[in-house]
Amino acid sequence: MALIQLSRAIAKASLVILIISFPDNEHVRRVTEHLNHPWTLIDLAWFPSKVRMHAYAGANVDAMLLDLPDGQRIDLDQVGAVWNRRIRDYTLDPALTDTTARTFAWSESHEALPGLWHGMECFWMNSPESDIRSMKKTLLHRLARRAGLRVPETLVTNDPAAATAFIEQHMERGVIRKAFRNIADAPRETHLLTRADLAQIETVCYAPVIFQEYIPAGLDLRATVIDGEILTAAFRSQADYEVDYRAGIGSAEVTEYKLPDDIAGRLRALMSQLDLVFGAVDFRVTPEGEHVFFEINPAGEFLFVADRTNLPITQAIAAALERHAVAR
Repeated sequence: MALIQLSRAIAKASLVILIISFPDNEHVRRVTEHLNHPWTLIDLAWFPSKVRMHAYAGANVDAMLLDLPDGQRIDLDQVGAVWNRRIRDYTLDPALTDTTARTFAWSESHEALPGLWHGMECFWMNSPESDIRSMKKTLLHRLARRAGLRVPETLVTNDPAAATAFIEQHMERGVIRKAFRNIADAPRETHLLTRADLAQIETVCYAPVIFQEYIPAGLDLRATVIDGEILTAAFRSQADYEVDYRAGIGSAEVTEYKLPDDIAGRLRALMSQLDLVFGAVDFRVTPEGEHVFFEINPAGEFLFVADRTNLPITQAIAAALERHAVAR
């Protein structure tokens, strides 16, 4: 342990940036091009099969270490900033074949490694807890409204009668049905309901569904928030993509956009309440100019914005990480 203390003394002036992601992540590659500060990457898919963790505690020792597959040792107390970016799940050693043993190893791994993250006293973009909390859409709708942002009239329910009443109330303007997550094994696109869809309304009893009033599109906005800085792009899509602009990004007209100061202030307040440093935020601007908040993706993509505009998103992420790593 004396060697650990010596290495900490040597490294004190050069805290590293830890990136939790995976090597073939193009977003990570583009950001690291702008990093002048020492950084290292860990892929959670390497754990526990290829990464060794060491958490020492006792009367004379307190250390948290990770040994990476390339032989590099990371002292987590020498990490100044963490970028938590689109992780992959753990991988158990294939030599462990017994089903009960694999279940136990999986459970223990999911308990052990997060304990290290909780013990790190450094800057996170974003902490795992903040990511999880911000992805709970029912909570997000409530907090956004309380922050003063306009949100669509929304109902989340597994009650067919309540769903029918909501749809009838808003059908004249239009009602959107969307999923909490669009998973590959059971895809559900965002859909503008028709009267014919009401014939299947009883299936709502099987799982909660998000119903929202349809918001007419003047522009769709992607606001990328990085440590309080807001970089926004506006998308003017073809009519075919008015329900969900994401499918028509390639043909959309894309321009830089400045959020009104009052909207930006409310968005920063919401980010603060969620303890988020980074967020990819979707708004829609109605033909009348009203800004309507849809959601925050705490690990949303940003290259499709940076590559179509002059917005320095990759540079801003790198600068935030370096700023906080040095400040610590």
